[in-house]
Amino acid sequence: MHKLSIVLAAIGILFLMAGCTDVQSIEDRAIVQISGYDYKDEENIVGTVAIPQYGMEESRNLEELTLSVEAGSLNEFDSKIERESSKPLSMGKLTVTLFNKELTAKNTMKDFMDVLSRDPRIGRNIYLAIAEDSAKEMIEGKYSQNVTTARYIKGLIENNAKRNFPETNLHHYLYAYYGEGLDGFLPVLSRENGHILYSGIAVLKKGKLVQIIPESEALTFKILREKVREGRENIEYKNGKVGIQVTNSDVKYKLEGSSADPQFTVNVNMDAFINEMKKLDIDSNKTPKLVHDVEKKFEEHFEEKMNKLILEFKENRTDPLGLGSIYQNRTRKANMEKWNENYASVPVKVNVNIELTGTGISY
Repeated sequence: MHKLSIVLAAIGILFLMAGCTDVQSIEDRAIVQISGYDYKDEENIVGTVAIPQYGMEESRNLEELTLSVEAGSLNEFDSKIERESSKPLSMGKLTVTLFNKELTAKNTMKDFMDVLSRDPRIGRNIYLAIAEDSAKEMIEGKYSQNVTTARYIKGLIENNAKRNFPETNLHHYLYAYYGEGLDGFLPVLSRENGHILYSGIAVLKKGKLVQIIPESEALTFKILREKVREGRENIEYKNGKVGIQVTNSDVKYKLEGSSADPQFTVNVNMDAFINEMKKLDIDSNKTPKLVHDVEKKFEEHFEEKMNKLILEFKENRTDPLGLGSIYQNRTRKANMEKWNENYASVPVKVNVNIELTGTGISY
């Protein structure tokens, strides 16, 4: 009986606590799912948020309310945007934050990163992205997908990360932003014909935009950073074109030399299959020779692109591959000041090995 009394008392306390809790439904709050910031001038930004309008069962299309204000700081933005809303703003469901390119090119993102890293309401898995033009216009745009703009952009980033673009979110970016020996990167989004496109990768040094990796180099960058399962690449071959799908890749960075004279070797291994051949006169008796030749052509193709991309990083003094971090972690007497001075001249050799596991078509 004593145990039963304790259990009943505990249940009673829970009921009392529940009765004292101020429970609010989503209809009682303004749930912010996406925010965006644009450059106004040296002193001001334009901030925009989108809020789904729930409870409109009679409407087949999900409506969104957008609020936009001009402010001199993020704290002022929060205060002003709250005054425009008829309900308390809730940031717990924030999914995407956009920064327009002009803002990141002229100002660092120090204030934004400080808020995003400290605010307990914001999850570390939200997506950050650079809007090629206006973040406000991208948020306010009407798109054919019957989802919120936040879900649309989130799905766009996630879908492309499975293929030719590298994975990135707030957690990854903060790691690079506050770390030493590496620079962060974010997706670049553009609007075209009523759609949003993943058009490139922005490389930022301590929050300031330095260079943009074009879409054509995205897979090359992804292979240099992480495993690839569904990447696609095409090359001109003889009088036609050959396309492959990368089904598996692995990259290893080997550091050699001394602390004062480091050298890198990058070894890339890929499995792929041929999924496209255009305008090629194929002799089925020569298929093995053809496959071997295509392997070599793609190896040369990727080595050339990787060397060119690494050279561009050195020229821009950016390090999104984290070579400096590797040097610091693997060198007993790492001198990061010296590393930063000599980074542009550090030798980096790339070796690519590709094995074609199938042609994907019958002859």
